[in-house]
Amino acid sequence: MNLMRLRYFIEAAKYKSFTVAAEKLYTTQPNLSKQISLLEQELGVQVFHRTNRSLILTRAGQYLFEQLQDIPDRTARAFEQARAIGRSDTGVISVGIIEGQEVNTFLLDRIHTFAACNPTIELNLERRGFSNLRQGLNNKYYDVIITFSFEAQSLPGALKRTIRKQTIAIAINRKNPLAGKENLNIHDLKDEPFVVISPEESPGGYSIFLEQCAAAGFTPKIARRLNNLESLLLCVEVGIGVAIIDRNTRLEKNEEVRTVTISDSIPTGLCVFWLEQNPNPVIPVFVERLCD
Repeated sequence: MNLMRLRYFIEAAKYKSFTVAAEKLYTTQPNLSKQISLLEQELGVQVFHRTNRSLILTRAGQYLFEQLQDIPDRTARAFEQARAIGRSDTGVISVGIIEGQEVNTFLLDRIHTFAACNPTIELNLERRGFSNLRQGLNNKYYDVIITFSFEAQSLPGALKRTIRKQTIAIAINRKNPLAGKENLNIHDLKDEPFVVISPEESPGGYSIFLEQCAAAGFTPKIARRLNNLESLLLCVEVGIGVAIIDRNTRLEKNEEVRTVTISDSIPTGLCVFWLEQNPNPVIPVFVERLCD
């Protein structure tokens, strides 16, 4: 049974008409009817009840249609993906990575492996802030961006895959008297000034911040709403305020700052985002290497 014959059957079943299906498939009605007859001979059962006025699926035909209706489209997509992978032996891919993140061994190893396995592909990497990454992805300056899962709400239509789960922590300068508390938790910071990414820069990040404080039973006192993550980290370092951050920033290595994981924190993750309509054939290869 060939794919063309299956497509003829599926279109005829969809439109309940050989004439309409033939028009959609750019073939003649007699040819379509002949292919359906050959399919029935191969199966040994009828798939349609034919009358002068209508075309009705038999029980066997209905079952066949339900099981196979998406196969032609899936096959076409698989063929196109295979062609894209074949074309991706050479090319260029531009990657934007959220600033402030420690590009640790986990992520570095995967990017290095991709580069080593694809030496003819030019890999361009940049660190940028939340809004710049979103804009860069939407205007195709970046083919993919690596940022937090909560950015999905600001990237409608973008596809994403999780690279790794991230835990959320409170970050506090060690000169703050609360930094020495043995079992420090987020509720202890209810009277402290917070520094936070502005809702314009990251609507999703700002929402997570408010939700986390609400879950701890208080409304935060916000000292600064900042337009980039580096400024937020700097404010914590100099003691302007406390912050809620993920546990993969450069503050982890700063001895002047204490970071404490928030128990039962709202889950988030580091993700790779890309646009489905971006035709760059390197994208699926890079994403698979990053997320395998």
